[in-house]
Amino acid sequence: MVEETQELLKSIGFSEDESQVYLSLLNKRVRETIDAVLTGSGLPQDRAEEAIRSLVDKGMVSVSRNELVVIPPRVSLAMILEEERRKKEAHLGNVEQTVGEIRSRLEPIYWEKTAGIRSGELMEPLSDLKEMELQTAKVIENAKETITIFAETFGWYPRVRQALYAALERGVKAKVLMIAPDEDSAKILKDLKTLRVEVRLAPSEWYPIRGTLRDNAELVFLIWVTKKDEPRPVHYFPHYTSNSGLIRIFSDAFKQRWQESKPL
Repeated sequence: MVEETQELLKSIGFSEDESQVYLSLLNKRVRETIDAVLTGSGLPQDRAEEAIRSLVDKGMVSVSRNELVVIPPRVSLAMILEEERRKKEAHLGNVEQTVGEIRSRLEPIYWEKTAGIRSGELMEPLSDLKEMELQTAKVIENAKETITIFAETFGWYPRVRQALYAALERGVKAKVLMIAPDEDSAKILKDLKTLRVEVRLAPSEWYPIRGTLRDNAELVFLIWVTKKDEPRPVHYFPHYTSNSGLIRIFSDAFKQRWQESKPL
């Protein structure tokens, strides 16, 4: 019985010395002086001391007034099980992160070799919101016929106003769809109305895409994502694309939301 239990303890990470000292203490008095455990373990003193330290670290025994006290196995083993679960979850998280990085490196190679598609031809990542605003201004400057903008409060309007005004002066038609205008948006709405930009208020529910499209040829867009069990978005990924497929997806989404919206 003792040998079988010792083997089981070893199977969950206990050393030979740890299992021997623990079972010896458990089968004797459950509480014993450290000196008595050291002399009665049958092990060299340095190994017995190391085994005791490890058992204390594992939460199998505690030290009280120079005595070792066995923690109820129901409690101590549950703690070991929880610690193993945390380790596995942390390991799995690291593996998922590494797999994601490997996938991001290998997928472009795969599709380029099998279908002749380069990821850069689909979309070009932009480093941050500032670069996105600069790219948006360039796209608006290239507009010849139409500009469609899907925003929330359109707080970045001042950074693209000059380019938008110049496009409107060239006869370009512009539509702006907003989600949640607030008090700070009132001046923007008034200015857009002065410039004869058609503006509508989209349905209030959250929508994970924002962007600026010109002439169905160039698109600067941003995708919001959330973490699990978090209702609000926490990460954004800005990109530029001239890919017709991606542009069609954005255009169709904009048209649907535009039809569901109401004029301001």
